[in-house]
Amino acid sequence: MKYAVEARIFNNGKIVAKVRPAGEYEEDSCRETNSCDIWVDIFETEKDAREFAAGYRKA
Repeated sequence: MKYAVEARIFNNGKIVAKVRPAGEYEEDSCRETNSCDIWVDIFETEKDAREFAAGYRKA
């Protein structure tokens, strides 16, 4: 199973990041909405995903 870190970076500077199971064919991606940018990074292990997500929380 692969894991995704989904980070929402809001226009006001707030960042919300979560770790979740990745979809079967999901890949790294980024998309813009009116209120935030959504970044998705895919990892092979949950440990790697959680370490990466911790970096968002330090920002």
